[in-house]
Amino acid sequence: MVFRMIRKNRSFVTGSIAVIVLSVLSLLFLSSRFQPFVPHVDFPKNESQLKSLAIAPKYTLPFTFSRDHLIPPKIWQILLPQPNKPANAPFDVQVLADTPSWLIRNPGYGYILIGQGEADDFVNTHFSGDTKIIDAWRALKNPGVKSDLLRYLILFIEGGIYTDIDTEALKPIDFWVPEQYRDQAKVVIGIEWDQLNGGPWAEIPHRLQFCQWTIAAAPGHPLFMRMAYHAINALENLATEHNTTLGNLDPSSVEVMMSSGPASWTDIVLEQLKEMNPNVTDVTDFSGMKPTGPRLCGDILVLTIDGFGMGQPHSNSTNDGTIPEAALLKHKFRGSWRNSGQNPRFPAPIY
Repeated sequence: MVFRMIRKNRSFVTGSIAVIVLSVLSLLFLSSRFQPFVPHVDFPKNESQLKSLAIAPKYTLPFTFSRDHLIPPKIWQILLPQPNKPANAPFDVQVLADTPSWLIRNPGYGYILIGQGEADDFVNTHFSGDTKIIDAWRALKNPGVKSDLLRYLILFIEGGIYTDIDTEALKPIDFWVPEQYRDQAKVVIGIEWDQLNGGPWAEIPHRLQFCQWTIAAAPGHPLFMRMAYHAINALENLATEHNTTLGNLDPSSVEVMMSSGPASWTDIVLEQLKEMNPNVTDVTDFSGMKPTGPRLCGDILVLTIDGFGMGQPHSNSTNDGTIPEAALLKHKFRGSWRNSGQNPRFPAPIY
């Protein structure tokens, strides 16, 4: 399903257009099929081949760049079936209640909402020769794990901005990357947890953890295939530990976060950052950045806690009811894929 919002002279009421957009999105999601933006491309068959990848964008993009960003103007969201929900269950339009904020604040950007059928098409089209990815994708059942894996594959092939459906855009994407970094930044990541001088939180193995509810990237960056392979390996190991198969694996929320989610993502991002900058030794090198602003490390831009993580009761995140200047979006922690209550360390689930 593809929905595009084109630049126009916008003399309309924001509330009205939000309702219209939300209605159109719902109809399109229920009735249309996804059309991939780029043709099938070659990709690394294993992790060792990542070293030979050019990090620069290498795919033909259908959009004309009107600015000096390296990240293509596409917004991706994923809406996979929830567990234990009948296939013919009515579609709840409210799950897309925050989507209009992305369209209204980013005219000229392509918008793509991917459901299960579109996700299968995407993976089968672009990774038909990679049995590790194809076999894992077809076997996995947990929607949280599949959503994690899919976002990494989409950003590797297409690039653009992936964001969870429970995020609200606060600033236009064109202003996410400071002007002095726009010809260098090929990945933009945010922080979800910074321990600072406080104590640890349950279920978080790092003193600082990067979020993956929103990620921006140029296509072809090796970080994402590295992460995809790492996640699959972790899930295969988890299946072995549970004496089951990948297809029968039923991971807990914590196991999802540790294998394909933010804990695992943080490990792989740190590996990439270390390769790009020998001065980086630990995730705590990015702790307490709020006074200094975003930091470019190689071609990866790391935002401060407020960039993607404002409104949280920890990590020195601004949580006084105001919207700080550094805030680019607000994550609402609705966590539709979880089937077990609240996460004890956050006011609501992490996804």
